[in-house]
Amino acid sequence: MKGILKNRFIISAASFVLIFAALLILVIIPSFKEIRLINAQVYEERVRLEKLYTQGQLKREAQKNYNLVKEKIDAIDGIMLSEGQELEYITIVENTAEDIGLSMGLSIGENKRFPEQRFSELAFTFTLTGEWENIVKWVDKIESLPYYTNIKSSSISIHEDEGTKRTATAAIEATTYWLIPSS
Repeated sequence: MKGILKNRFIISAASFVLIFAALLILVIIPSFKEIRLINAQVYEERVRLEKLYTQGQLKREAQKNYNLVKEKIDAIDGIMLSEGQELEYITIVENTAEDIGLSMGLSIGENKRFPEQRFSELAFTFTLTGEWENIVKWVDKIESLPYYTNIKSSSISIHEDEGTKRTATAAIEATTYWLIPSS
């Protein structure tokens, strides 16, 4: 009887080990492999979604920057006259000098076109003669015009003749910017 019990214990232990091994091989290991595969797929999907999120953020930021620039372009368009409106600008500048009591000579430089940038440059040389204070007022008024005038250089000389007022002569080189009309 002892032999049968001993064999039964060994048989029970062996069958337990076999059932556990079968369970391990047939259920646990495949489940573990599947869990690893799902984990890898989840990680790949997470990385893909993070890239999409980053691209979305960059796109949103680019759209925001574009809108800001678009608003500024409208402002810049407002301070730049279109090519062909040079006479209007010259008239405003001459009238400003006349209103202040200055005599003015004007020479126009060569037009430099930058079509890829939508604008052109036109250089002017203004020669003003009058009282020093009036020349300063003229420069202030030109700078306060709603059009962009970039004063590149200026030279001023003061002449005083006997019995007359002091007269100042200013030579001012300036560049203006003009919108190239869309074709």
